[in-house]
Amino acid sequence: MNDPVAAYFEKLPQIYKCQFVQKASGANFCFQKRLTLACELAGASVGRLLDCAAGTGEITCALLKSGRFSHATVVDISPAMLQSANELLSAQITNTELEFVRSDVFTFKPSDSSFDLILCLGLIAHVGRLDILLPHLKSMLTPAGRIILQTTLTDHIGARIVRAVTAQRELARRGYRISWFSQRDIADACHGAGLRIVEMRRHSLGIPFGDRLWSWANFQLETLLQKWASRHGADAIYLLSPIAGSRKWQMSADHGVDMRFFLVHSR
Repeated sequence: MNDPVAAYFEKLPQIYKCQFVQKASGANFCFQKRLTLACELAGASVGRLLDCAAGTGEITCALLKSGRFSHATVVDISPAMLQSANELLSAQITNTELEFVRSDVFTFKPSDSSFDLILCLGLIAHVGRLDILLPHLKSMLTPAGRIILQTTLTDHIGARIVRAVTAQRELARRGYRISWFSQRDIADACHGAGLRIVEMRRHSLGIPFGDRLWSWANFQLETLLQKWASRHGADAIYLLSPIAGSRKWQMSADHGVDMRFFLVHSR
């Protein structure tokens, strides 16, 4: 497999599934909190759902169990991950039309439909290129559509420590560099894509290597200090929507017009 991201995740379906099973560790707490917050932020969305990096499908499954989505397109670059998602959703979801697509999110775009909600969870650390990704996702939204985007924030001291300590080791292990983003990076990328941040939820204490030191204690701290983490946590989940009138930016980009003209003169 030529794509290093796909090759890396081919090895992980069983490990990834275990993160959504109740277990006393910081990683399990983080994944389960991500699922809970994604469901909360998606509460007003109905219709057609796209998960552009579904993993083993647990978050997609939780959303579809609400019964609000008539169709779900489930995308992942890893065949093993996609197969796991297929098995889970096909067994548990009976009232939603399901479509499974193995694809790089940057090349995926249906020609005959758009989506009311797009999930982008656990992805941007592995692909970066927000300046390309967010306009691409926005182009697949309905006018009232929403994007749920997750990232770890370098504004958090724990995340900065992990990045400094693990960058070279992770490059050697994965075959690609992990991408890191600050709140400013996310805000700037959204502005450039014609998206606004509707809501943002933070979670996870992000104690560096907490699970390696003592996973049970790390879980207990995450549980006890959720209120603090909701303001200062290492992870953030954003609810995004198109900015009214921003379609002209996309149209001008499609026709090769310098976007800086519109950003300056539309203020």
